[in-house]
Amino acid sequence: MAGERHEVCKTDALPEGKGESFVVGGVRLALFNVAGDFYAIEDRCSHADAPMADGYVHKRELCVACPWHGAEFDLRTGKALTPPACEDIKVYPVVVEGDTVWVEVDG
Repeated sequence: MAGERHEVCKTDALPEGKGESFVVGGVRLALFNVAGDFYAIEDRCSHADAPMADGYVHKRELCVACPWHGAEFDLRTGKALTPPACEDIKVYPVVVEGDTVWVEVDG
């Protein structure tokens, strides 16, 4: 079942290599800009509910490290890559049209 698409921000509103938290369609997500590609994941670490938007982005590996305990998650799949997290987190489809970033969330 396809979700509903929501306009989140302009591409230049999110600096490269950084994340920001947004509430989209009632869902709190973290949006990341990695070399001009945008990724949206659940904005909570599955280990201790830390805000993932504040995490450190590993550009080469396309993952983000939890700011509290360092658990890493793949930005493309949400897969937990390192302890202490052992549960994956959700990812959301992102579409960039012109200078606008859209995210699809379940409605």
